[in-house]
Amino acid sequence: REIAVRYGDGGYGRRPDVLQYNSDIMELARKGVTSFHVSEERWHNPLQIVTGMPRKELDSIRSGWDCVLDIDSAYFEYSQITTHLLLEALKFYGIKSCGVKFSGRKGFHIIIPFEAFPSEVGGKPIKSMFPEGPRMIADFLGNMIFNKLSERILAEQKIEEIAKLTGKDMGSLMLDGKFNPFSVVDIDTILIASRHLFRSVYSINEKSGL
Repeated sequence: REIAVRYGDGGYGRRPDVLQYNSDIMELARKGVTSFHVSEERWHNPLQIVTGMPRKELDSIRSGWDCVLDIDSAYFEYSQITTHLLLEALKFYGIKSCGVKFSGRKGFHIIIPFEAFPSEVGGKPIKSMFPEGPRMIADFLGNMIFNKLSERILAEQKIEEIAKLTGKDMGSLMLDGKFNPFSVVDIDTILIASRHLFRSVYSINEKSGL
């Protein structure tokens, strides 16, 4: 994977970069690194990446990708409910090889490893279906849990309470006359972009200290 490091409030290290040995982590920590950020994409050699490379060249050096769903809300309980329902949806389709990590603030990352996917879909190699592949998965799962998520949030709070809590007007919380749960919680697809990095497990979130 491509990695980037952060030095507290002192900015980020160079890109592209890699970790080759366990000892690299300790050495960087001694130099003041507070968090590690890793790519969703897997590469034959991350050091071959050049900023501004055309898609065709990126596809040629990408060996695969993990699907990372970034669940985020200003209200931690909404993130918890959404994450639980997404995991249940994945189990419904027989997908067991996935992980969950706390984002360090008010959300979670669900990670489905590349090995869980078929090698091809519709005759197209799955490794080249980035970022559209994980975006389609996020949209599909979001539609799948929409009604249940709405029910679960409304079971916790009335819509008037949600409006008061979020500071949003009633109209912005509705879609086709019904409560839209994705007005208060996101399954972030902005994260799903080429060379986007996400915070590694066990890394400090500098803003929260968690």
